[in-house]
Amino acid sequence: MIEIKKKEECCGCNACVQICPKNCISIQADTEGFWYPNVNEAKCVHCDMCVKVCPVINKEERKPEEIPVAFAVYAKDSILRDESSSGGIFSLLAEQVLQNGGTVFGAAFTSDWQVHHIAVNDKKNMYMLRGSKYLQSNIENTYIEAKRVLDSQKEVLFSGTGCQIEGLQRFLGKDYDNLTTVDILCHGVPSPKVWDKYRKYQEKQYNSKARDISFRNKSQGWRKFSLKIGFENGAEYSQILDEDIFMQLFLRNICLRPSCYNCKFKSLHRSSDITIGDFWGIESVAPDVDDDKGTSLVLTHTSKGDDRIRILIDKVKIHEVNAEIALPESAESRHSVAMHRKRRKFFSQLDKKEVDQLIKLLKEPIIERVKRKAKFFIRKIISCS
Repeated sequence: MIEIKKKEECCGCNACVQICPKNCISIQADTEGFWYPNVNEAKCVHCDMCVKVCPVINKEERKPEEIPVAFAVYAKDSILRDESSSGGIFSLLAEQVLQNGGTVFGAAFTSDWQVHHIAVNDKKNMYMLRGSKYLQSNIENTYIEAKRVLDSQKEVLFSGTGCQIEGLQRFLGKDYDNLTTVDILCHGVPSPKVWDKYRKYQEKQYNSKARDISFRNKSQGWRKFSLKIGFENGAEYSQILDEDIFMQLFLRNICLRPSCYNCKFKSLHRSSDITIGDFWGIESVAPDVDDDKGTSLVLTHTSKGDDRIRILIDKVKIHEVNAEIALPESAESRHSVAMHRKRRKFFSQLDKKEVDQLIKLLKEPIIERVKRKAKFFIRKIISCS
C-alpha cells in the first residue's frame, strides 16, 4: 500500500485515491494544510495499484530529446486577454475542444474560495477556469471523469501542474489520441490553510465576506500585477505583488508544499503536450509582442501540442523563440525553489498569530538582502545575455 514516509515524496496529485479498486484511500490535510493519502488498512487488499500509479515513486528521468518549440503568444481578442492572467492562450485552446463537443478540466474556486478541479462542457462556464490561482488544486475525481469522457471517444483538454499531469497519465496507463494535456510553469504550491487564514484576515479588516478574488489583476500592468479582492459590502482591496502579504509569503517560499522544494517535474522537457506560463523577460527576447498587457510563453512537446497551437494562428499574435533563451537554466520553472530558512518556525506559529505578524518572519538581515538582490541581478543578466 502507499505509505508516505517523507512528505517531500508526495505531491498530493490524488492518483492513488482514484485508482484504488476498494476505495480505501482518502485524502487528509496535515497540520500545515497540505493533503496526503490515508489508507484504511482493514479494507486494503494489497493490490499495489496505488504504488504503481504514483508519479513520484515511478518518476522516470526524461532523456533530453529535441528542444521544445517555443512561442511568445497572446490572443488578439483584447477582452479575453484582459480577463486572463497572461496572454489568454489557455482559453483559446479550451474553445477548440469545446467546439468539438469535448470537455475541459481545470482549476476553479469553490464557494469558500479554495481551489479544486472541475469539468467544463460549455464555453459560457470557461470564466471559472480562467486566471491563475496560486493554490494547490484538489483534483478530486477528475482523473476518473476524464477517463470516462476519453473512453466515450470525445476530446479532453486537461490542465494542471506538472505533477498533476503526470498523475493523470499514470492513472490512465495509456496514450489517448483524443487527450491534450497542458501543464503550467509552476513556482510551487502554497498551503491552502495559509490562504484561508489570509482571506479571513482580509475579510475581518473589511468587515465583509469576499465576493470576488483575482490573484492576477492587471489594472496596474501585467508585470506589476495585483491581488484584488472585492467584498460583499462594496469595499475593495488591491495590492501589487511586492506589497501583498499572501503573495510575499508565496513568492518567498516560506509556505510551499514540502515536495515543491524537491520537485521532480520541473524541466524544459515535459511529459505534457503543451506547457504554458507567463513570458517573464519578454522585453529582451521578443519585444515585438510585449505591451505589458500579458504575453504567454508556450512550449510544445509533441506534434499534437504543436498542431493545437498552430491552429490558433488567426486568433493570436505569435512569435517563435528559442526555448533555451526564453526559459533559461536559471528560471525557477526549471528547478526547485529553495526552502525559506524560517519555514518550520512559520508553520509552528501559523495557528497562533495573524498573517500580518507572520510576514515579519520574512525580514532579513541587511547582508542577506544584499546577497539575494545580487543573485537576482546576476540571474537577470544571464537570462538577457
